[in-house]
Amino acid sequence: MADIKTHLRELSVATTIGLLKNGYPFAVSDLFDSNNFYHLAQSVIYNNISVASNILTVTTYTGEYRNIIENGYKLGKKIFESCAFSIGSNDAIYWLGNDTQKGDPIDIYVGAYGFSLKEESFILRNMGLYELLNCLTGAAYKRGLHVFSTFAPVEYDAWFAYSWSQLITYLHENHFWLLRRGADISTCRLSGKSVIMNYNGDEAIIPGDISTNVDFMRHTTSRIREKVFSKWINEVLSTDGLYTQLKRNCSVTAGKNICELIVNEYSPDSLYRFFQIYDKEYYYAKTTHAETTILRVPNKANFSNVIRLEGCTYDVPASQLNIISTFVNTATGKRIQFRNECRFSHGQFNGTPEAKMYVVRNTPLTELYIPVEDK
Repeated sequence: MADIKTHLRELSVATTIGLLKNGYPFAVSDLFDSNNFYHLAQSVIYNNISVASNILTVTTYTGEYRNIIENGYKLGKKIFESCAFSIGSNDAIYWLGNDTQKGDPIDIYVGAYGFSLKEESFILRNMGLYELLNCLTGAAYKRGLHVFSTFAPVEYDAWFAYSWSQLITYLHENHFWLLRRGADISTCRLSGKSVIMNYNGDEAIIPGDISTNVDFMRHTTSRIREKVFSKWINEVLSTDGLYTQLKRNCSVTAGKNICELIVNEYSPDSLYRFFQIYDKEYYYAKTTHAETTILRVPNKANFSNVIRLEGCTYDVPASQLNIISTFVNTATGKRIQFRNECRFSHGQFNGTPEAKMYVVRNTPLTELYIPVEDK
């Protein structure tokens, strides 16, 4: 289930459009009461929205929740009033934001119009590394492709081995490590030749002489890795100079190898997936406190083959790996850049890092998509 903020972000737009098209008199403040919000959303959205019932856990929306609703109201009103759309009282509204298997980015349908909704975000798609490489090279990498163990295996093992050796040294010197966050307790200690990690009663026993992340993964769960080892790294090791250097070396090597792969095996036939171009046209709508933007995303038939990859570089500020892809519109000479931030989302050395994609700031999506004009 998505979080409350995501549900409010999407449902506030759909509900506003639905109430406006039905001629229902209301003010944005009517949506600040959760029960009223949910009731109104149910009354105008045609499909079942019960999976979003977590919005009822907050009685009255304030702070960030209220800001999200105000922005959603503003965007919904702009969509309804735009001359680009013809929305009548009989046009059905469907909320699809909770359907992660549908194969497109559309969050709501209003009649024939599909909308992908964003707020205060440059994220286009939380794609894994395997998807990024498949989109740019036409390859068939599988889910779970690991940016570091695949493209910098020696450096990754060195980074992990140092981290593990420092934990062993720490435990020899201090005997015990404990972190308390409210009712949650993370602990780590030595027992003979083993390391005992515990989080709220969940325990893992790891041989002290392991040296690779593969061995570590074999003896631990994601919960233990996130709540114990990665917490210890953040609390104790993250400012260590050699730790930071080894992490950086791993990121640099992986970045270099990934960029070489993309440049050497680039396939223009896969650009549709990268830019989220589908068989059917839809709209990309982004709202912030300062602006509300609606862009028309053309379908495959109307997306000309004028976009090409100009280059791929990597950047490692501090130690995080960023893959930067630059595309040029050959018809206009204008460029657009995307940055993929490769990082662990749930703690260092825990599972497969994500490769979240962002539009580089000050690079307008209008270089690719078509702005919807106001009246």
